[in-house]
Amino acid sequence: MTTQPTAPRPTGSQILGARTQIYARSSPGGYALRGAALAAVGTVLLAATAASPSLAAPGSVPGWTLIGILGATLVGALLVGLPMYFHARALPETGETDPVRYASAKLQAASGELGPDPATNRLARRLSDRLVHNSNPAYSLTGLVVALAFVALLPMADVIGPGFDPRNLIRLTPAFVFLVAFALVYSYAKTQHARFKAFRESYDAANG
Repeated sequence: MTTQPTAPRPTGSQILGARTQIYARSSPGGYALRGAALAAVGTVLLAATAASPSLAAPGSVPGWTLIGILGATLVGALLVGLPMYFHARALPETGETDPVRYASAKLQAASGELGPDPATNRLARRLSDRLVHNSNPAYSLTGLVVALAFVALLPMADVIGPGFDPRNLIRLTPAFVFLVAFALVYSYAKTQHARFKAFRESYDAANG
């Protein structure tokens, strides 16, 4: 009895992520609006909390407080909505509407090898260019490098500056933990990047 080739089986969270990406690619505006709406709600809560002393007496709320909350809400929505829109527009057009197949194809590309199912391989190849780009540590970890500078370098400069006291080295513990975490994340990202590239090269070599 001949068995049909099987694709990798995604988890529930991977299927949910695939469903989100399919929706984002098919409706970038709707995807961005939903994100902006959530950001607006969160910003309103944070701004209202920060302005709570001014809001204690509703009858005497300064006009600038309401304007400030409104402005912060708008900025928060834009800071989230615009990047989400451009991210959605940059997703590859695959024509796939099944989140299970979509997630399976991503897993196949992440394995670095061609799988037994030709359809999954084809879909994975259509996704691979974007996956290779997004997994590049030089691109994906830029924000962490900036954070590392603030978390590690600034405290280090303060600790080893004038009036150095060895007991103050304990203040570098968070920086050390962050540095170790960064090294682990970088190693993982580099491995994933190499696997995505290996899959793309294998597919192109087999179907060139």
